[in-house]
Amino acid sequence: MKATLVVLDEPDFLNNRIFSDLPINGVKNYGYMFAELRRQLAEFNIDLATHDIHPAEESSIIIGLDVVDFFQTYKRKLGQALYLLLNEPATYYPKVWDKSNHAVFDKIFTYDYTLADDRKYIHHYFAIDLEAIPPLMPVSEHEFNRRELCVLMAGMFQVTKPTKGSTSLLYDRYQIMKWFSRYHPQDFALYSRGINLRHLQSFRGLGVLQRVLPTPFLKQITDSVVARRKVAFDLVNKGPVAPDAKISTFQNYRFAICYENTELAGYISEKIFDCFAASCVPIYLGEPEIHRFIPTQCFIDRRKFKSNEELYNFIKNMDYAQYNNYIQAISDFMQGVEYNKFGSMPNAERIAKVMLQDLQSPALS
Repeated sequence: MKATLVVLDEPDFLNNRIFSDLPINGVKNYGYMFAELRRQLAEFNIDLATHDIHPAEESSIIIGLDVVDFFQTYKRKLGQALYLLLNEPATYYPKVWDKSNHAVFDKIFTYDYTLADDRKYIHHYFAIDLEAIPPLMPVSEHEFNRRELCVLMAGMFQVTKPTKGSTSLLYDRYQIMKWFSRYHPQDFALYSRGINLRHLQSFRGLGVLQRVLPTPFLKQITDSVVARRKVAFDLVNKGPVAPDAKISTFQNYRFAICYENTELAGYISEKIFDCFAASCVPIYLGEPEIHRFIPTQCFIDRRKFKSNEELYNFIKNMDYAQYNNYIQAISDFMQGVEYNKFGSMPNAERIAKVMLQDLQSPALS
């Protein structure tokens, strides 16, 4: 039996590459859960492949991975089951999270536990590649003194405030980078694949100026804005980090700015676990109820500080004994980490189980 995974029409996803351990867009491949899902389905003689290998019309199971447009016009055949995997947050793919696009699917799998109803919306946890996390190393006082203060690894920023109601944290990420760059660049490092200058052009009032100013004058203004913003990035940016060097780079720092791309229920990405793997204390902003999943002793909650200055003073003046309390809490948590929640295998199993049960349903026969 064939199954199809409809992915983005990009080389890093197609030709079954999503199931490999090759990087995607220059960062670590997050497809390990999908590779595990493929393996589990294969145990029941179901061959899952990307849509360029298995055209949808040839398959009994069709799964959209952050793809909805294809399904709005697809004419399903008798016996076919249609599913949606909500993986990337609405910050990047708002149409995928728009419920008006969900009617065509039999079921939607999501880590957003506020959506889950065990009927149409099936909950799973955001899967983490726990098997690839190396054993945690203790941080001696000598190591503590060797490490530099703070680091941020990120490729996405937003230089203007998000619209009202947005859950994006890309502007918050930009703001703290800009603050460190201005006030304490010696205590901060940014690792980024490169800043797209086009993303630095937007500013409040630009739309009005575009209607009233001649193009040459408008270009002078936008070029000036871009140049000013670029200075902040250039002052602290140390360039890209190879996908397999992320943890070893974190090990050079005491703290890491760990802001998710979005503030969304259930969206706890690999960012905080990468910090843990490096015995680097994360400064976290993201899942609104993160304490339900990870002990508060393991991270610094950015929401508890009124300003970046207050946060900076807290981490700058932290002594080794206090720091080591965080590291010990991280070590305790990671030794007993709830694999059945965060692991790729149990989360793939949650999804596969539903699909296999549906295959037995009279409605699909």
